[in-house]
Amino acid sequence: MKQRSKADSNQRQEQGFTLMETACALLVMMIGGLGICAVFAFAIENNTGSRDRAASIAVAQQQMERFRSRTFIDPALTAGTSTNTVTSAGRTYTVKTTITNTTSSLKTITIEVTPLLSSDPWALQTVKISVQRSTFAFGPYIVGS
Repeated sequence: MKQRSKADSNQRQEQGFTLMETACALLVMMIGGLGICAVFAFAIENNTGSRDRAASIAVAQQQMERFRSRTFIDPALTAGTSTNTVTSAGRTYTVKTTITNTTSSLKTITIEVTPLLSSDPWALQTVKISVQRSTFAFGPYIVGS
């Protein structure tokens, strides 16, 4: 009989989790879940800013291709600075174009694109691309001239 009572007492001690153990486990899981939510919020914000910067770069490249398709003596490539507003994919951008006559046969074209009214300060940074255009005239560096 004594052996049965020891077995019964061991079974009674191992009946399950206490309320305190369950509450502690839920607290640890909640802290981990909140950490994961914070990481997701950070990732969403940075992805939005990335998308806006990528769109700014695309606008700058489109503007640059317009200038690259013109001839060297085209009046649109006259030295100076111009600023205009462009709308692309539902977003508005300020485009500043600067054309500089570096030499008589070389022009530097710089385009700066700044998004307007973006919710992310990181995406409001200016994107700047630059290219140099030259005439097709041969210079003194050509062998046999």
